[in-house]
Amino acid sequence: MPIYGLTGGIASGKTIALQIFSEYGVDTIDTDELARSVIDRGTEGARNLAEAIGDQYFFDGALDRQRLREDMYQSPALKQTVESVIHPLVRDALDQWIRKGSKSPYQILCSPLLIETKQHETLDGVIVIDTPEPIQLARGVRRDSCSEDTLQKIIASQLPRHARLKNATFVVDNSGDLKSLAQQIHTLHENLSHD
Repeated sequence: MPIYGLTGGIASGKTIALQIFSEYGVDTIDTDELARSVIDRGTEGARNLAEAIGDQYFFDGALDRQRLREDMYQSPALKQTVESVIHPLVRDALDQWIRKGSKSPYQILCSPLLIETKQHETLDGVIVIDTPEPIQLARGVRRDSCSEDTLQKIIASQLPRHARLKNATFVVDNSGDLKSLAQQIHTLHENLSHD
């Protein structure tokens, strides 16, 4: 069963693209969702994270994700510590997903760090959701209610756009509207279903 990676920068449209693939019956998984779930209130991941970074980011057992994200992009050491706790848990969950198999014609693993973590090397291809930075910034500020400065730091910390495109097997241009995105994904789905 082919597994394709889906990636793109912050606020590029990965989540909506993944949702469209899901609507076609494609088995999908999102590492951002996994990363959130492995540190939900009461999980072993949340306890391990609190031990690693302290409980100043936790209130009544719940993680203040926005504050932590903003601080992570101010402190590379904090970012590295958080990732050292979360990434192994996400890898374990991904391994379980891959082992369970699927009846869909292909599967999609969505990860903003697909290329940086070398996950793409084990997959059958890479789908890049490509969005110019000014559009990312506008979408991200509107969606995440965080400052443009924070978003620029996140974008700067991610793999540059040209490097993502260099590793792409397929490119979906998401500089337009939802209808354009859906049409491109429909065409790609048809091609992947018949390979």
